[in-house]
Amino acid sequence: MAFFDVDSHFMEPPDLWAKHIEPALRDRAPVGGNDRGGMTIDRHLRVPTVRWRRLAGGLTSLNEEWATTYGRYDERGWDPEAYVLAMDDQDISRMALYPSRGLMQVAAAGLDPALAAAIVRAYNDWAAKFVANVPDRLMAVGQLDLRDPAAAAAEARRCVEQLGMHAFFVLPEPPLSGVTLERDFYDPLWATLAELGVSLSLHNVAGTGLGQIGADRFGDWALPRIAAAFPLESQLTLFSFLMGGICDRHPGLRVVVLESGAGWLPFWLWWLDELYERYVGLDVEELSATPGELFRRQCFVSVEMEEPHLRHTIDALGINCIVTAADFPHPEGSFPNGVREFMARDDLSDSEKEQIAWDNPRRLYGVD
Repeated sequence: MAFFDVDSHFMEPPDLWAKHIEPALRDRAPVGGNDRGGMTIDRHLRVPTVRWRRLAGGLTSLNEEWATTYGRYDERGWDPEAYVLAMDDQDISRMALYPSRGLMQVAAAGLDPALAAAIVRAYNDWAAKFVANVPDRLMAVGQLDLRDPAAAAAEARRCVEQLGMHAFFVLPEPPLSGVTLERDFYDPLWATLAELGVSLSLHNVAGTGLGQIGADRFGDWALPRIAAAFPLESQLTLFSFLMGGICDRHPGLRVVVLESGAGWLPFWLWWLDELYERYVGLDVEELSATPGELFRRQCFVSVEMEEPHLRHTIDALGINCIVTAADFPHPEGSFPNGVREFMARDDLSDSEKEQIAWDNPRRLYGVD
């Protein structure tokens, strides 16, 4: 049975941005450190904004894991052929790739919008070239920065028309304080993505400087920031897309929530439906469908392969909006046997596995 991994990751070289950004901005480009995660942007903006309390259990061991557990691919320099080998090793037929350290490339507070736009252009150019030699196995998901929606819409159009991209991701935290995603300010971007027929991924990373949940309470302590950044930020972002009317105004827009699990989602959609019923016309505009119906119509969620409550989630949401991912080569991913273990689950039928593993991902990303 074929398997389409909807969310794995490049291991970008630290000089990617200096090599690919416009020459006039080269000295302001992101510079990656030896930890393969942190970077400095515009000479002084440092991300991530989290720190491990025990260094020996943090970045030092992660670097060691990338060099040992993934040594076969590390030795090749994480080139396209390394990813083909990794896919074959894990029984993955097709893989959608997001950045690793690049998840932080526009995550600093106060970043110049023009510089942020140039950073994602550089990344998108590099990512498209990376997958060009194996388009039947690898696909690159481009990034868009939300500081200038008109510029983001233009970048999406460029990437579709010139680079052949099918999907884009954004960080779910709004980069401009107080300008939440359902505001009219962002509508030119959502409208363009719907017109182009491409999907939008909500992919977070712990430690952004964009007012991330948990930063005010836990400061730079990494673990609670990780625990909160994914499911809780996803809930608030879905509030904007569903209750805030983004999906209702743009019925052609496809949205997927990544790396946040899904066991919380049946409750969250029920709760949004309850709130909508109570407050429609009072504190929320009338929609053409309930928030839960809008989700089932236009949205997807990536479940963890080993989620114990997956059966309940499918029964509550329906099978059509469920996808899954290997998250290779991140340490919390399912390497090396996650796909095989998922295919061996006894709480899913063969047809359900095929829909989650192949049919839904192709519909999500709009690929054959």
